[in-house]
Amino acid sequence: MRKDWSSLALACVIAQIPFELRYTLLGLSNLQWTFLVLVAVSAPLLIDNWKLLIRQRLVQAASLFVAIQWVTAFLAPEFHTNAVKAAVRLTAGLLLLAIAFIRSSRRPETGCVFDRVWVIAASAAAAYALLSYAGFGLPWLFRDEEFYIGQVQRLSGSFEYPNTAAAYFAMSLPIVWWSSFRPALRGTFAFLLWCAVNLTLSRGALAAIPLAVAGGLLLASSRGIEWRRTAALLGLGIAAYGVLLPVNPYLIGRLYGPGTPNPIAAEYRTPWNKLQQQPGAYDQIPLQIRNTGSTKWRSRGLWRTSVGYRWFDMESEKFIPTKPIITELPHTVDRGETIDTVARFQMPAQSGKYLLVLEPFSRDFNWFSQIGVIPALIQVDVLPGITRAVDTIDLSDLYHREESPSLLTASVPRAQLWRVALSIFLEHPSGIGPDNYRLEYGKYLGAAHWDTNIHSNNLFLEILTGSGIFGLTAFGLVLLGIRWRFSASCLAIAIFLIHGVVDVFLTTTPIYFAFWLLAGTTAKARNIPLLAEEGWTRHQ
Repeated sequence: MRKDWSSLALACVIAQIPFELRYTLLGLSNLQWTFLVLVAVSAPLLIDNWKLLIRQRLVQAASLFVAIQWVTAFLAPEFHTNAVKAAVRLTAGLLLLAIAFIRSSRRPETGCVFDRVWVIAASAAAAYALLSYAGFGLPWLFRDEEFYIGQVQRLSGSFEYPNTAAAYFAMSLPIVWWSSFRPALRGTFAFLLWCAVNLTLSRGALAAIPLAVAGGLLLASSRGIEWRRTAALLGLGIAAYGVLLPVNPYLIGRLYGPGTPNPIAAEYRTPWNKLQQQPGAYDQIPLQIRNTGSTKWRSRGLWRTSVGYRWFDMESEKFIPTKPIITELPHTVDRGETIDTVARFQMPAQSGKYLLVLEPFSRDFNWFSQIGVIPALIQVDVLPGITRAVDTIDLSDLYHREESPSLLTASVPRAQLWRVALSIFLEHPSGIGPDNYRLEYGKYLGAAHWDTNIHSNNLFLEILTGSGIFGLTAFGLVLLGIRWRFSASCLAIAIFLIHGVVDVFLTTTPIYFAFWLLAGTTAKARNIPLLAEEGWTRHQ
């Protein structure tokens, strides 16, 4: 019975990998809580099979890798707590590997069941992602903002970041394509995944898929058949791109010829840009907005645009949590049209110096500034008992803050991040602790403030900076312990590794869960389940 509970819990983990909510209970997400249940019900299984586990080269290498992470976490020069948290995540990955290995070794027939759960979960996540991208989703369940490249929104679906979505959908493609579902369903599911990967605008994921399957063909036993099947998969990706091409916002410019404005752009005018006011007081400012883009701003309906505000604390240099008062547009604003409105707002409850950031947004607070549109700024002094006063001052320094060398944003070039990683390694050959790169890299670039959500953008350099040459060597042993063959699991892992050349997901819960689970199934990997009428056979 306990094995049945373990199977059910593992299936629940797989089903929730693409649906981790941003809301937590006692600091843990729904996916992490389900993982704890899995560990609890699988503990007897692990104990009964401990001799089998310790004899496996893959488990040995993974255990060594995790042990090195713990050592470097405790020996980290600073940020010990963060490093320990990363070591905990990697320990969770080791447990997932062990559970997946036991399940696939002791009961190989359950592999197909879990494959089917993965296929259904990935396909459902892709379908939801496309609906959400079209405006019919609930993005607030999974993240607090959307992401863009220039004027183009990137698909995130049910994930926190677009690159996370890209990694998961790309890894899931071979599992879906070589699943035991009927060809029509496999093709439909794969097409949805290809569409989702394309709309994430992740070049790393798009490059990893053909490179991984091309490399996998070298390990295939029946290359003629595999070539045709692989070509069909890649052709489906090209077809998905072709279908999506007309909805690519970059093509809007072609409708108006060269030199046309961006799809979304705006200019603002205010009668004053400095305010003195008391904490918590309500106030308002006349605001003139001109639509300088090439698309309309709708005042009603699903795609409507409204005006809101955020408070930026100039001392902490962070936006403070607030629920803004929304100012609706008086009517739909055509391109080139100017409107006058009055933006209402409430002052922060705490005294201090702030910037009032006024700008339009669409949908779930997708601020125009997220795609490079400069907002209207008002400098505000909040003091108790002060008399309200307005003035006009020079705020040009604030509008050009991104040009300051002491303030880093997400635009740090990848090559520069890699050079910093090498510099950190040369200074700390034994590592600075797992996941600590993002907390340290700004110092090596001479910055006073930087985005701590940015990693080294390379899986192997991230490991090198976190746990040094010993950690990277141990990870290499993990990869050598994988039983490489032309199987869905191995292709998915290869996609993860190739994508890892330009990104890092080793501590991103959905992706490292997927990686370690797939690695565990390769210890007794089955060949990809295929249809007999197509001349395929199954080998254990």
